[in-house]
Amino acid sequence: MAPAGPEVAGHAFRATLRTHVRRAAGREPNPLGRRSDMQRSRLVVALTIALLLSFALTVMTVLAVLRVGQREARSEGQHHHRVTATTVAAAVADRTGSRSGVGGFHAQAVWHFPAGVRGSGPIEVGSVAPAGTERTIWVDDHGRTVSAPRPGTEIATTAVLTGTGTMTLVSGAVFAAYWLGNRRIDRRTTAAWAKEWEGVEPEWSGRPRHQGSGDQ
Repeated sequence: MAPAGPEVAGHAFRATLRTHVRRAAGREPNPLGRRSDMQRSRLVVALTIALLLSFALTVMTVLAVLRVGQREARSEGQHHHRVTATTVAAAVADRTGSRSGVGGFHAQAVWHFPAGVRGSGPIEVGSVAPAGTERTIWVDDHGRTVSAPRPGTEIATTAVLTGTGTMTLVSGAVFAAYWLGNRRIDRRTTAAWAKEWEGVEPEWSGRPRHQGSGDQ
């Protein structure tokens, strides 16, 4: 038997959801319908709405993070400048815990930016970089070293990861609430069934009913 296509699955989902909506509103023409069935349908409808809202929140979060990242990237593109620095000393291994990172190398270097202004400081280099080695670095408008502008792929990845985290947290909370609601309905249904069985079971088994202290 061939698996159901997307259209068939979508039609079945919509039909099931419509049934839950009618049942939740108390409009299902089913004389055997129970109150617990209506409560479960209300839970399903609430779950669907909450998931749709969480998806909308995720999209809004992704777009917001993307806009912020793009705005920062434009600012960095305007105020971060690529210049050539020349080392004035041989490479030195970084100390543990230094900003350059464990296992890297740095060397003192000089550069000229803005025009006519000489900047200096440590830059990352290879392990065998001698004095006079040229490296491309990024500086701000005042000639201080800064990180390179973030690429668009990194901005998009950050936005997607943030949205994924948002969707995971919100949908997790929604499903937890749905599970707790179902457990509560199960407990109520079980208690009601036990109470009804107390009255029906003696007729089925022929066992005499228990008489209370006030019975004659």
